[in-house]
Amino acid sequence: MHRRRAHPDPVSCQSCRSKKLKCDRVQPCANCSARGISCKYLVPPQERAGTATPLHSIPELIGRIERLESIVLQQDPIEASSEHTSDSHHTRQPDFTSTANNVVSDLHRAWDKESQSLENIGTRENSLLPRLSSSLTVRISNTFEVLQGQPSTQIPTSAPDTYWTSNNDTVVTFPVYRVAVLLFESYESRVNHMCRILHTPTVRSLIKTFYSRLSQREPVPLGQAALLLSLFALSAFFYHPFQGSEVATTEQEAVSLSKSLSKGALDVLDHSRRITSGALEDIQAYILMSFVTFHLDGFSARGRILSTAAASIARDLRLHRLDAADEQTAENEPSVRVLIDREIKRRVFWHIATSDWLYATISGPQEGMYFIHPNHMKVNLPRDCLDDDIIMGEGDETFVGPRPNGVTFFLERVRLAHLCREMVDIVPLETSKLMEMPYERIIALDQKLEAFISSLPFFLSLDSESRMRSKRLETLYPHIPVMRCAITNAAYSRRCKLHQRFLLRQSLDLRYAYSRKACLEAARTVIRAYEDIPGHESPSYATARMGMAIHYTHLALVVMVMDLCFNRDEVDEAEIKADVRTALKKFQDNRGVSLLPGRFLRSLCDILRKHRVYLAVPQTLTSNGGEFTYETRLGEVGGLVDQVQSAEYGADVQGSDVAVDPSFDEFWQFVVESEPNLDSTPWDNMFSALDSRPL
Repeated sequence: MHRRRAHPDPVSCQSCRSKKLKCDRVQPCANCSARGISCKYLVPPQERAGTATPLHSIPELIGRIERLESIVLQQDPIEASSEHTSDSHHTRQPDFTSTANNVVSDLHRAWDKESQSLENIGTRENSLLPRLSSSLTVRISNTFEVLQGQPSTQIPTSAPDTYWTSNNDTVVTFPVYRVAVLLFESYESRVNHMCRILHTPTVRSLIKTFYSRLSQREPVPLGQAALLLSLFALSAFFYHPFQGSEVATTEQEAVSLSKSLSKGALDVLDHSRRITSGALEDIQAYILMSFVTFHLDGFSARGRILSTAAASIARDLRLHRLDAADEQTAENEPSVRVLIDREIKRRVFWHIATSDWLYATISGPQEGMYFIHPNHMKVNLPRDCLDDDIIMGEGDETFVGPRPNGVTFFLERVRLAHLCREMVDIVPLETSKLMEMPYERIIALDQKLEAFISSLPFFLSLDSESRMRSKRLETLYPHIPVMRCAITNAAYSRRCKLHQRFLLRQSLDLRYAYSRKACLEAARTVIRAYEDIPGHESPSYATARMGMAIHYTHLALVVMVMDLCFNRDEVDEAEIKADVRTALKKFQDNRGVSLLPGRFLRSLCDILRKHRVYLAVPQTLTSNGGEFTYETRLGEVGGLVDQVQSAEYGADVQGSDVAVDPSFDEFWQFVVESEPNLDSTPWDNMFSALDSRPL
């Protein structure tokens, strides 16, 4: 009889065995530590029998490798092979040619790295100059003290090390730990799906460690401080206040808290920029702060500068070569931490690259130019998985294809960014050169945009059938409407920009009627898209929608005003006018929350006055109880412009004494009820300036 073979005791933990993962066989193992679960073994590692003693010690193996390398370098591998085969009486020897070539290749790669490290001395180290920044003091305060700017009731917490010194003059305030946890939870539920650049389990652990070190007056890295402050600032802006909340009880408190935390984050980033070379956390902090700025200030220069700073540090950290062959380590099985960091770095870099390409098709001084070229980068796309699935390789088995999560939105944004980069490469900025370009190329780009829109996952599509299908998902994924509006408005606004300069030129070429149709369809879609957003959102969220979407709505309004001014007596004139009325009403309704709508109306009046647009008859407008008479020339008008106040960054909006802008009917009489005395080219220039003025 055959004796049944006894199975050896399992050496992996139970969790790794069940998930078929490679276990490092220590307790706790790396996989369980990363997931935050208990690590259990059937036989504890310390109770197992000792492993077999290796045949050779490490020094012996190193010596053998060195001797092999010396033989390879002294003798031509091809000649050595021929010597072995020439003598038929000798036993046939194995061919070492490929092995030797690999050894030489690895050796040359090591030499290249050493050479690069020597060449790069002085390019990544911290500054050798005296400190160029005021030092910082860190303190922890509750929300009331943060809003009032009062000293903390706790002992001021400073972290004196090479970055943090004792006699400081700049104070950076962190919320208390309870508020920090609430803000992070709010970020996870309300913001994370729109900005997938963090590994939330890592950040959750970081908050605990960071506050522990602060409470013990231990040094804390500047990048981590900036990252947490920027995260808290963005979360506070989206926070839904309620009575008794430790974070904010009113919308105004939430916005004010966001601004206070934003100031602290910018102070830390400025300090870090002056005395360090930057880290991944600095990049993430700059990205989050650009989001805060875009929400508060529109697509302004401040936000673009922050985005550019993130791209600069990313290049210094060589993120653009993350997956290049010569950047890979020699590890056969990278650690869990390495896998997570690499995936997050991919997300961070692709966020920077896609933002760069998308901004190149947004009105403003940066229009028509991008910094990052795809031939200059070697970075794989992030995986379409949630943070907890990065290590485990698991996915949501209930979905086949794209899933309704933030990473899917992220990857669709990447697809759109590639189209925007192609538009920048093909479409000239100068109108004269655009008119010389074959119109078929514009049609081809338009078809690609339409193909992108039609290929969106059903839960991100605007057609009625797809929205009905996604209704059931929205109970589980309430952020779907926000993602849908963001990606579709970004696509339709680019379609507007593509056709905008052909809108006024139907008389020159009948084919341009297609551009008018496409441009107006896209503009109407942009204006109507926000009807899908839940109506119970707070005014702070309305401000965010204005900050992120004012450019899109503004562009749609410009397109419709141009069409009504130049393409008179069209069959759809009444419909277009109703859409413009709706868009302006949105601006009016949100004046108490954001000053961006007022800035839009001010820019419109300034640009019309600058280009001296003639009116047929004088108009009398009543605004906020005051009567203003507009002369025949708009250049002499001052009433409406003087009534619209511009907003400085950091000024509170709610409760401020802001003048009321004219109603739609008054505005419409003022702008449209006359024949403009300008040809197409000046109007192109005028509306180009108008398109970017508030931004």
